[in-house]
Amino acid sequence: MRVSSEDVARHAGVSRSTVSYILNGHGDRFSQATRDAVQRAVAELGYRPHSAGRALARGQSDLILLVLPISPNGQFSQVADQMTEALAEHGLSLLMCSATASARSFAAVITTARPRMVIALSELSESKRAVLSSAGVRTLDIAHAISQPGGHSWTVGRTQAEHLMRRGYRRIAYARLTEARDDVLLRAREQGLREACHAAGMDEPQVITVALRADADLDAIASLPIGTGLACYNDDTAAAALAAARVIGRTVPQELGVVGVDDTPVATQTSPRLTTIGFGPPTSYGRLAELLLDREPTEADFTGVGECRLIQGEST
Repeated sequence: MRVSSEDVARHAGVSRSTVSYILNGHGDRFSQATRDAVQRAVAELGYRPHSAGRALARGQSDLILLVLPISPNGQFSQVADQMTEALAEHGLSLLMCSATASARSFAAVITTARPRMVIALSELSESKRAVLSSAGVRTLDIAHAISQPGGHSWTVGRTQAEHLMRRGYRRIAYARLTEARDDVLLRAREQGLREACHAAGMDEPQVITVALRADADLDAIASLPIGTGLACYNDDTAAAALAAARVIGRTVPQELGVVGVDDTPVATQTSPRLTTIGFGPPTSYGRLAELLLDREPTEADFTGVGECRLIQGEST
């Protein structure tokens, strides 16, 4: 038998309208004790609000739309799992959308899903921002927040460059990933690397593009001078660089140093084993549901997501 909001009200010792106000995000007018009583009743009874009815009443659903990064990494599944569980505890559901979706299809998703908020882990185009603004949907642009100078993505590139310098490489290069296009995360990592080179008085880094196809990557790796330290966009990019180096006879780490990003399983499967940049637990994402219910989150809440840490392999 389906549990109703009336059951929740009776269990919590409050009126049905109080339950409605609190579960629809207007709990600030009630005491903390009342809010806690309602949330406790919801949990104990296993109450699930009728999403369609709530969407019609509020003009928005209980869905949080997550715009995926262009090239999802191994850490992303951990982030998505943590966000899904945290949101579910508060009656919210996570819906995912590809960053490569056209503005037209993106608009269709917004119109149909009526999300409470859009969380962007990839750069939003001006046309998509216009869609969100027109629909009155709040947007949390995490990709933009962590890509500012001194931000998380910027720090990744700087950490790669500084590690390669410490290992004795006097030339630094950056390997872009074709599939990542010109995403804000890629640009931020590259900029962090450039600024580290500039601060150390080194030449501008050489930039190559890796396409994850052996026939396309050989020339890119061969163009790097002997003694280059190569910072890669992610572990997949680095693995492709290592494979190409092996084919053209470039020894690693003696003639070419390679460092990836994300600490994915592929980093332990390469030969030689890949040096990579990992991250601490993305605990900020676990707070997302609480922030959504208590106040409107800001980009500043997520600028420090995941502290960078070097995992030393045999490729540098």
